[in-house]
Amino acid sequence: MNKLTLTGALVAAGLMAVPTQAETIELTGVLRDFKVSHPDMQYPHKSFGVKTDLVASQIGEDGKPVLRTDLDPTRGMISGPDSFNQWFNDVPEVNIAVPFTIVLDNGQEGPGGVYSYAREKQLSGDLRYFFPMDGLGGWNDMQEQSTGTHNFYFTYEIHTEFTYTDPAERDEAMVFSFTGDDDVWVFINGKLAVDIGGVHGQSQRSVNLDSAAEELGLEAGGTYSLDFFFAERHTTESNFRIETTMQLEEVPPTTISPLYD
Repeated sequence: MNKLTLTGALVAAGLMAVPTQAETIELTGVLRDFKVSHPDMQYPHKSFGVKTDLVASQIGEDGKPVLRTDLDPTRGMISGPDSFNQWFNDVPEVNIAVPFTIVLDNGQEGPGGVYSYAREKQLSGDLRYFFPMDGLGGWNDMQEQSTGTHNFYFTYEIHTEFTYTDPAERDEAMVFSFTGDDDVWVFINGKLAVDIGGVHGQSQRSVNLDSAAEELGLEAGGTYSLDFFFAERHTTESNFRIETTMQLEEVPPTTISPLYD
C-alpha cells in the first residue's frame, strides 16, 4: 500500500476538518500465540487469497466470530469449528495469551485527523512488519524467513466502543479501515463490517459508518461496540495497518490468562 491511503482519500474529499478529542488512542487487546503444529497454522493444503463469508454475519453470543459450517471452511485454510474456536479463546497447551497495546496516532500536533497504527513492509527499521509476539514469552516457535527470524502463528483481538454522532453535525466521515494479512474481521454493533478472511497477501477493506448506518443499526447519539479480530497464520510477512476517523474508547480485557507453563 502506498502513501495514497485513507488519509489521502479523506483529504481529497475534504473530510478532515473537524478535530476530535484525543491526540492518540490506546487500545489494549489480547495476543494468543500458537505452535506451528496447530492445524490452522501453516495449513498444508494451500488455498491462498481473500476468502469472504468464512464467519457468520453476526458476532457470537460469547463475543467471538462464529465459523460458518454451511460453507467449506477449508477454502479459507481452516480445518473446522473445533480448531477455529481456539483462535480467540484461551486453551491451555494450545495457545498462550498476553496483553498487547497499540497506540493510534493522528500524525499531527494536537487532536483530529486520521488515527493510525502501522507495522508493514512499506515502513523501515523497528516499525517494519507486525510481529508482536517476538520476545513476549510465547512458544518461541521462531521461523527464519526473508523478513528475519520471527514468532509467527498468533491471533489478536481488541474490543472497543465509540459514540456514533449525527453526520450533519460534523464535517468528517466516520470510517474504519484495515490493510494487512492474514484474516481480519471487524464487527460493529455485533454485525460484520470488515471481512478479509483467509491466508493472503496485503489486502485492504474499509467501512464508512455513515453509509452503512442503517445496515449496522446505528443511531446518532448511541454508543456501540467495535470488535476486531486478526490472525497471522502463514509465513513470510505480517502486515498490519489500522486507520480511522472514529474516536474509539478503550475497553480493557476483562480477563487475560497467565502464561502457561
